[in-house]
Amino acid sequence: MFESNHILVALADPAAKSSPAVARAQEIAAKTGARVTLFHSLYSPYVAGEQFYSPTDLQRDIEAAVTARKRQLERLAKPLIEAGIVTHVRVRWDYPIHESIIREAMREGIDLVVVGSHRHGAAARLVLSNTDWQLIRLCPCPVLLVKTARRYDRPRVLVSVDPLHAHAKPAGLDARLLATGDAFAERFGGKLHAAHFYMLTTPLATGFMVEPLPLPTEIAEQHSRDVRKAFDELTAKYALGARRAHLRLGIPVEELPDLAAELDAHVVVMGAVSRSGLKRLFIGHTAERVIDRLKCDVLIVKPEGFRTPVPKKAANRPVVLPPL
Repeated sequence: MFESNHILVALADPAAKSSPAVARAQEIAAKTGARVTLFHSLYSPYVAGEQFYSPTDLQRDIEAAVTARKRQLERLAKPLIEAGIVTHVRVRWDYPIHESIIREAMREGIDLVVVGSHRHGAAARLVLSNTDWQLIRLCPCPVLLVKTARRYDRPRVLVSVDPLHAHAKPAGLDARLLATGDAFAERFGGKLHAAHFYMLTTPLATGFMVEPLPLPTEIAEQHSRDVRKAFDELTAKYALGARRAHLRLGIPVEELPDLAAELDAHVVVMGAVSRSGLKRLFIGHTAERVIDRLKCDVLIVKPEGFRTPVPKKAANRPVVLPPL
């Protein structure tokens, strides 16, 4: 299921001398034969709304800014072109940045978005103010968050699954994740691993506090059997064996990064389901909470049929006022 025909590399800084995201796209394209588009989005609400600009001057300055960014992208694209990879550059005057990236992906039929990922604080995750969090939630095609420059040389691909759907995942998502991870590992001559973490406690509300309460022994044992059965059935077709099937007690946000480090994983594959409002703040999401602790790349996959709420055309266009 890991097929990539057209890769979009979203770049925050086209003036950078090098980019791990561009290098990763080149590595994938060399294996898959994909085309690559290097993309940058820019916008200045100050310039767009400046009443002292004439429409002609505004258009001229926007075009100059776009042209300058395109020249920078062309420099980053040169190694790919020299390697025989069909590569284009594209700059858009559009906002917000994450919507601009998603619009470009929809417009060009992109099947993989590659972005560089950096560490963010907890508050940023809560308010989803960062582009990568928004792409996790809203991008309809897979998103590869590049966190390391290490090459995919016989990579260990770790897929995080939730066979009992305790976090309200769509039923078919785990199978999709495993198929994607298996195809990814096969493409690069690597090995597939699968992991699930579960708890033998239940939340107990006491006033304003919520504390974990151990399950009664019989219930805990039955739950463990149910989890084991569901996990084994889910992973059976991949013949992972005990060394590559990891079923452990614990909380994913704590245990998954530790397991990835233990395995020296190259990439972790996780599913993402868009939620909104207070529910997403309390329930959270494995992909969003774990990503800051992972030191390897992360491939985010959506359920089949996911439809992004991002409009194909920007809802708010720049307003240019006539000169006074």
